[in-house]
Parts: sequence; structure tokens; C-alpha cells
Amino acid sequence: MSESAETSIFAFPKLSDFNYGSRKTDMKVLLMEKGCWQFILGTEKPCSEGASDREQLAYELRKQRSYTTIYMGVERKYQALITDTEDGKTAWDSLKANFEPSSRARLASLVDDFFSSRFDVNEETIGIYSKKIVEKNQQIKEAGFKIPDILVCFQLIRFLPPEYDNLVQILYRIKDEEFTVDNITKQLITESGRIQLKLKRRK
Repeated sequence: MSESAETSIFAFPKLSDFNYGSRKTDMKVLLMEKGCWQFILGTEKPCSEGASDREQLAYELRKQRSYTTIYMGVERKYQALITDTEDGKTAWDSLKANFEPSSRARLASLVDDFFSSRFDVNEETIGIYSKKIVEKNQQIKEAGFKIPDILVCFQLIRFLPPEYDNLVQILYRIKDEEFTVDNITKQLITESGRIQLKLKRRK
């Protein structure tokens, strides 16, 4: 099964390098919808001694689902973090320990990753790059630090290919109230479309 086919099981992206905060909330809601969230909280009570075989089976299936749902919602390269358990709560806590931005070292790593991000024209579209910058900034916010919006805007246009030079110079001169992440992202996507159209006409 392809990665895209696997991802289609969920209405949200799998856990990756830069979406832990939003993905954690999405996974919580999904586990609640499946009746498995109490296993993650550790408050789900075992079946009583007089429970029927059917009730026991339903309980075990929900318990297993609390783990399999989490496992299937993680990008393959991170599944190794939780393959040594079949318990949903243990898997949840393991991912939290690895991704929760709760230390200065983690914050430093996030900030360094943010400011070293570069647009790779061969690997991503300008829209995906812009989204990546916004998501990395959100991670830093969740770690308890806020990067000024103007620096986020600068990061969006710092390392662009030469084709974007004219637009970048224009963006440096626009009014302060227009120098926003949303506006710059829109301008970059529009410029990307113009560049692609120009390249097609040359062929």
C-alpha cells in the first residue's frame, strides 16, 4: 500500500517532523470518536468478572484499536518509536516524550530548524514551503516562545530562487500593514504561477 493510500484513512496528516501540536489534537478527537480515549487517559476500567464473552471481546478490540489507530497515524520513519509496545497509552506517552516541546534544548532545536529552512524548488511548491514555515512557527509558539510576525515574513522570502528577486524587492517596500504572513504567502503563490506559466511558454 502506498503512503498516500495509507494517509487517506485519516482526515488529517500523519505525525511528521513539524505537525505534532495540531496532529495531537486531531488524534485525540479520532480516539474519542472510536471510544478509545479513556485507554490513553488510563481511566478505562476492565470488564467486570461477570462480563460476557462478547463484552470482553469488545473491550479488547477497543483497547487494541487505541494502539493501532495511533500507530497508523504516524509516518513510517517514526513508527519504530512505538513498535516495542502494543499499548495505546504507552505509545501515546512515547510520542509525547519525543515530540512535546517542553525543554530549552527542544526550543533551541525548533528555532534553529525554523531559521535554517530553505525553499527547495525541486522538492516542494512555494505553497508547501510557506505552509511548512507557518507550521514550524506554530511549533515554536507551542514551546512557549513567539517569533515576531515580521521575522516570519522575512523567513518566507529569505532563501528564494533568483526568479523571485523582483517580487522580494517589491515586498520589502510595501506598507507595514500589508507585510503579513497571509499576504506574502498569497503573493508568493501568485508569483509561482506566473513563473511556471513563463517556463511553459518557453518550451
